[in-house]
Amino acid sequence: MTRPADAALAPAELGAARYTRHSFARSFLRQAARERWTVSTVRWEFDDNGHGEAVYRIDADGTLLHFAVFSTVLQENERTDRVIAKRWDVTAALVEGPVPDDRLAELRREVPRQEAGRADAATLVWTRANRSERFFDYVVAQLAAGAQPDCATMGDACYILRSTAFYSNGKFGLADFDRLAEIPPLRVPYRAQMLAAWLLREFSYDLAEHCAACRNPAAATLSGDWRRYLGLGNATGLGMVPFVVNHPSILDAWCSARELPLAHALDTAADAGSVRRASELLDRARRYFRERDTLTTAPYLTGPELADRLDGIARILAEFPGGGFRWRDLDDRVAEFGAEAQAVLHTVLVELDDSLDTAIEELLTCDQRRRVEVAQTCGQLRDLLADRYDWTREFDFTDPDEQARFWFSAEDNEEPRRGKRGQDPGESMEHPIDVARAVHALRHDLAGADSGRSVAEFLLEFPWHRGIVARVQSVAGLRYGEVRANLLADDFLPLHLQRFQLALYGMENYSPQSTDWLRVTLFSGAPRAGDVEPGVDDDWLFTRKPRKES
Repeated sequence: MTRPADAALAPAELGAARYTRHSFARSFLRQAARERWTVSTVRWEFDDNGHGEAVYRIDADGTLLHFAVFSTVLQENERTDRVIAKRWDVTAALVEGPVPDDRLAELRREVPRQEAGRADAATLVWTRANRSERFFDYVVAQLAAGAQPDCATMGDACYILRSTAFYSNGKFGLADFDRLAEIPPLRVPYRAQMLAAWLLREFSYDLAEHCAACRNPAAATLSGDWRRYLGLGNATGLGMVPFVVNHPSILDAWCSARELPLAHALDTAADAGSVRRASELLDRARRYFRERDTLTTAPYLTGPELADRLDGIARILAEFPGGGFRWRDLDDRVAEFGAEAQAVLHTVLVELDDSLDTAIEELLTCDQRRRVEVAQTCGQLRDLLADRYDWTREFDFTDPDEQARFWFSAEDNEEPRRGKRGQDPGESMEHPIDVARAVHALRHDLAGADSGRSVAEFLLEFPWHRGIVARVQSVAGLRYGEVRANLLADDFLPLHLQRFQLALYGMENYSPQSTDWLRVTLFSGAPRAGDVEPGVDDDWLFTRKPRKES
């Protein structure tokens, strides 16, 4: 039995989410390992500082792909992760088919330009990244000295390259979504982007080791636990929030990818084997979060605080080593430890069963078209509001705090922003993501309409409701299509929706830098190209820091 939408889509619940076996990074690597994809370097031309280019060849179960990377070295004051940046340390493209010299020349000319460039229809993803100013040179220096990085110096960041964007789906002339669906290994949404991110992470290892070897031919390579520990850094801002609000069918699919496996897991009877496995994973999670003692996490629990709560869950689980209960009973008992601790338990329980892997992937392809059903009656529309949008009644829009904010795109940086209504400029260009307020206004005007009157007639009198009517009608069949939040409220916390999406991507190490953006890592501990070829997709949940012997 899945959780009701009001529970699953509560902002604080979304903000507690953690990645699971159905997150995009995990499912991508399972496929790559199952099909034994191969990655080889067919071009590597770099100077001592890492300025140059590389081309990786990918055989994805018979589909030929290439990843072309162009690297330079920026001055520290030139680096920015903002959309308005004009230069990056690294730019790259994932392309379909061969890359002869003339095509490479075209990629070399266009890819580093990013927003100012132009792609061909056989190019699938463009991406770019910057070196970590804190860790890239440090790791190179350590390797050049014949040593491995030091955990105390690296802290909880665990990356040396930080991605800033992944473009696809027709932007700049890139292959559109329908074309991606025709490429078997990439037909699942976000698989192409995950492949590009994974290869960018692979390149970060290769580049650091190359630069170290240029300093000292006897330099070390990343070894032991360090060989896989480093992930790909990323930072995300407010742009993710309008995206998920403006794409209710995607939100429904993503939330279903979380809720359906969880319901299946909770309704499963625990036996001695599953209790033992759950205990092992929970113990790993406790150690993992206890080690995250330097990460900025407010307003969420610190790693050690979360570990302490997981200790309580582990004690309860230890009371029943032989099983004989349903996991839902345990979940009910541990609710006292809070949503964040429960979310970790949910990750552990979903990990126990792989039977839904294929079905969950099939959920991710969505029909996002919206249309107004003009023949529907006003009475039917009112019933729809009562059934699906009763949650909006909790917001009182006569209270200034409930619409104290507005969302807009800043002209100077082309990024979504929140402004203070009546104070900040940009209110005249407000984005229409005020679902709760729009429903409130629709309900008010609809109250006086005759029940038998058609929606077409109603909209002739109230044409400004056309957008929200189309939305209400289009998402009527979606269980998880609307976040239970008022995005205009002064106390709305964007981090909750950002963390939910990042968990679906497969990211970890959430480190909020304000109420509006946070830093994360992707693929920390994940199999590398050399692991995937022989079919290794081992268990890399909650990868702990490298031991000193590494």
